[in-house]
Amino acid sequence: MSKILTQEEIDSLLRNVSTGEVAESASGQSERPIHLYDFKHPDRISKDQLRALRTIHDSFARAFGTYLSGTLRTLVDINLLSIDQAAYSEYMLSLSVPSCLYIVSSNQLKGSLIMEISPQFSLLVVDRLLGGLGTRQETLRELTIIEQTILRRVIDSGLSALSDAWRNVQPITMYVESYEANPQFVQIAPASESAVVISCEIVVRDFTYPMNLCFPYFVLEPLMSNLTTGWTNVNTKPIRVQEKHELVERVRLSKLPVRAQLGSATLSMRDYLGLTPGDVILLDQRTDDPVKVYVDKKVKFWAEPGNSKLQQAIRITRVISDQEEIVHE
Repeated sequence: MSKILTQEEIDSLLRNVSTGEVAESASGQSERPIHLYDFKHPDRISKDQLRALRTIHDSFARAFGTYLSGTLRTLVDINLLSIDQAAYSEYMLSLSVPSCLYIVSSNQLKGSLIMEISPQFSLLVVDRLLGGLGTRQETLRELTIIEQTILRRVIDSGLSALSDAWRNVQPITMYVESYEANPQFVQIAPASESAVVISCEIVVRDFTYPMNLCFPYFVLEPLMSNLTTGWTNVNTKPIRVQEKHELVERVRLSKLPVRAQLGSATLSMRDYLGLTPGDVILLDQRTDDPVKVYVDKKVKFWAEPGNSKLQQAIRITRVISDQEEIVHE
């Protein structure tokens, strides 16, 4: 039941109306919330375009994460965290020293963008590619010329995945123009220019590493007309059944070398030169130990040696685990 006003409240309302004053609401409702708006840095990208950007870079994150998992031989996840609009100067001030910055260009764009990779993750990738265990590096330092060369193949593959993600909007071929460790030497846009910062995280063995993409607005501006809500549905078509069968058949007919290693031994050059028929070389395995089975130079199975129909053969006993595969690499 609604509240009935007393005579004093009615007289108070009439006096306020006559004098032009505004009284507080008798029901106690709060005022309408006020939202701050920065007129110096207005939002220049609509919500529909932001959703399209999120879809594009979600696809890039999945593809690049899959590539890193296969290359590093460990589980790697890349998660898209946010897409923010900020001044280019604000983004540059947020960078640490040293950084791992790749200036990326394309013949189809009228400017450059920045691909920022965590230096700790860069050192982890280099260590893993050189045969290490890929332990987390606690100290930050600049990459050497050799380390930059080793990491360049991974970055090129990441840019290939980014180009494929943008293919439905506009065909773009991206390439690395230069590398910088100090943000002060990177100037791809005026300080006051708006920029779109796409923040991601790389998750490896319960550790997270940041990865960011910075697009100045004038780089994205020619593509804005294509960033509509329905572009993904228009340009994406399902795979036909016949195409799927052809792919399966092509994979099934692929051939890979398979070999079993009974053991190994290390000889000095003097012993090697002195070998004669009848000499016995002691291997590092017993006769009843399982043997390693290599598929295209990578250990994939454990097996038992034996004979089958008067021919040498092996029987697969189990699939090698991920931890064992890392050790045997």
